[in-house]
Amino acid sequence: MEPIQPEPAQPLPPTSEPQAPPSSSGASGVRWVLVRAIALGFLILFVVAGAVWLVGGPILTKMQAPDSISMTPRPTVPATPSTPALPTGPVAPAIGSVEQLPRGSEVYVTVEPKDYGTSQVTIRFDGGPGKGMVKEIEVRLTRPDGVVVTGSMQTQTESPQVTLQGTKGTDRIEVIVHLLSGKAYKIIDEPVRNRVRI
Repeated sequence: MEPIQPEPAQPLPPTSEPQAPPSSSGASGVRWVLVRAIALGFLILFVVAGAVWLVGGPILTKMQAPDSISMTPRPTVPATPSTPALPTGPVAPAIGSVEQLPRGSEVYVTVEPKDYGTSQVTIRFDGGPGKGMVKEIEVRLTRPDGVVVTGSMQTQTESPQVTLQGTKGTDRIEVIVHLLSGKAYKIIDEPVRNRVRI
């Protein structure tokens, strides 16, 4: 018996890009493009990660903690009791919290800016779904010297509003809605300042 001799291999022509395997349908061609795109994405990811490691490694090494830390205690100074400073003039009243009316019984009230010349504050009732449930709207203006000026609005009247005399300083306006059920809700509690002319 004679040994079988392999045929010499034919050299392939040189190419610049790898060729896609022969395909019988367009789907496998799309698959080949997708595989190449993913491979290229991983290659870019590895190159960027390597660059960050090369640049960031030496920087992080320099940021290590020192071998020893010396601490110098601060001298202690005995605390002296201090007396709180009392206000020398009128102080704006403190502002409190407000409540929301139950859903369906909301009403809308507008506090207009203080009149520049007279310092009067006008509070206007703008209606709302709960207009028929409101017995009265009470308005309080508290001045910096502690004097309280009150007024009220009946929502059944046409264009209900109330105007109260304020001061040149910062006054506090509170609006309390009294419902027919007997419950009361403070819906506005805010400072009112004089307008500044420019």
